[in-house]
Amino acid sequence: MHNDIVSVMSSYVTMKPAGRDYVCSCPFHSEKTPSCHIYTGTQSFHCFGCQTGGDVITFIRLIEHLGYMDAVRFLAQRAGIAVPEDDESENNYAKKVRIYEMNRVAARYFRDMLLAPEGKEGLDYVISRGLSPNTVRKYGIGFAPPGWHNLHYHLRSKGFTDDEMEMGALITRNNNSLYDKFRNRVIFPIISKEKNVIGFGGRAIDPNDKAKYINTDETIAFKKRENLFSFNFAKNTNENFLIVCEGYMDVISLNQAGFDNAVASLGTALTANQVNLMKNLSSIKDVVLCYDSDNAGQAATSKAINLLSAVGLQGKVLHIPDAKDPDEYIKKFGADSFRHLISKTDKMFEYEFEKLKKGVDLTSISGKIEFVKKAVDFISKINNDIDRSCLISETAKCSNQSVSSIEKLVSNKMNIIKKQEKKALDKKVVNGAVKRDPINPDSLKYPVEEKAERGIIAFLFHSPDRLSDIEQQLNPEDFPTEFNRRVYCCIREYIKNSESLSISSIGGEFTAEEVGRITDICIQGDMLPYSLPRLNEYIRTLVDFKENNSRKPVGEMSDEELLALIEEDKLKRAKKRP
Repeated sequence: MHNDIVSVMSSYVTMKPAGRDYVCSCPFHSEKTPSCHIYTGTQSFHCFGCQTGGDVITFIRLIEHLGYMDAVRFLAQRAGIAVPEDDESENNYAKKVRIYEMNRVAARYFRDMLLAPEGKEGLDYVISRGLSPNTVRKYGIGFAPPGWHNLHYHLRSKGFTDDEMEMGALITRNNNSLYDKFRNRVIFPIISKEKNVIGFGGRAIDPNDKAKYINTDETIAFKKRENLFSFNFAKNTNENFLIVCEGYMDVISLNQAGFDNAVASLGTALTANQVNLMKNLSSIKDVVLCYDSDNAGQAATSKAINLLSAVGLQGKVLHIPDAKDPDEYIKKFGADSFRHLISKTDKMFEYEFEKLKKGVDLTSISGKIEFVKKAVDFISKINNDIDRSCLISETAKCSNQSVSSIEKLVSNKMNIIKKQEKKALDKKVVNGAVKRDPINPDSLKYPVEEKAERGIIAFLFHSPDRLSDIEQQLNPEDFPTEFNRRVYCCIREYIKNSESLSISSIGGEFTAEEVGRITDICIQGDMLPYSLPRLNEYIRTLVDFKENNSRKPVGEMSDEELLALIEEDKLKRAKKRP
């Protein structure tokens, strides 16, 4: 099998055998206990935590952020198979490839400019930061000279259109005027784990420039929350930990000093997507946070705690004495000293706990009260049960309180937070600002009927020969929810046309997220017996709904209609009697 789901998924996640199947930590949401199951028999996967699932195509669509045909093409390329083209999908795929090509040309141009007379200021800056020629080549560091149209006209000469340059965020439009986004800046190409140039970071040379660093705007090829700078090097490290820095230069200096496991989070606080990217490196156990000690850096450090803990990564915080950043420290004291510094890093919870105790007099009653309040607020936001339990014990010890009393305070605080979150969510739902189910929003209005719809859909996947039984009593319009109605109609057409019915066969008709929902419907359906009484119960639920909604309100019925309704009810009750 060219693209066996186990073979494909094992390139992204670490799998563990579970009988004839496999399990892994879900790459689509943060979790510590693996809840994603890979079924070799059906060549499908399903996460019981976030309900994501589908076949190998769905997995590639979600993990690589591709359309259906783009994912097919991706897998075909992996297996060396040619596939027929689809106009719309091919167009999207071609746009992304075109951006990659354009970024490569732009990166080459910036690199050439760094070594040209126009790039003297940029080269002087690079030299002043102590970067070797080998490091400059390794990272493809370049320079965007001053001027409004240098890259613009260069890319035109290479056959790229203004629309393509704007689509790739290399030029900016203002009042119908187009000009270079990067001007008078040292340029750092951002490379994906697949080694494509997906964007750029630019460091201002002019000290008066208010924006010291800027990044490429998001494009179809670049999502900064889903990528890490220098991850293309770090993914191959032999170390069992990653170092997360704030800036490009910190990472590059560390790499030059022998730390190929350094990455940066592209100007954002660490995100769940970036944490999952790190988690999927099976060799990585710890993540060392190397942020600035200012308020912004401390806030970023605190935010990372839950994200790392939730996926089973041990977070640590690096204190850098006598230097403002890793680059300066290594220049002063050397790489060996920096490695020794890392070995003494504080685990994140110890780091946060010390912050809570700072400035608090734990020998006084008022100080203990202040500390407990701060600690309870902090602990109640921790998702991991083991971490929370340890912190409760430590709080009790530091404040001379019983563990049970702190547990009760934390439990009360967590309940308050849950109620506040629910109240806020309910308010958004009422105001139409959020829908509880983005795949099938009608399920909120028709919960009982939606469950019956799911049962019928699962039944048809298992026993397509039952379609005639269903059609004798139900029409597609009898499905109250639009999404399930669409799924039913699709399945119905496949069965009537005698086409092979599977999640893979209908995958092209739905988005990757919708395929995940259909997979979940089938998985949940498999947990109950596929019996005829069960199917009839589902059908009866929808028939009753149809009849109740097609019937006139009692107040509008004639005497004859009301008597007929009473007789109908008598007959129903008589049938139910033993």
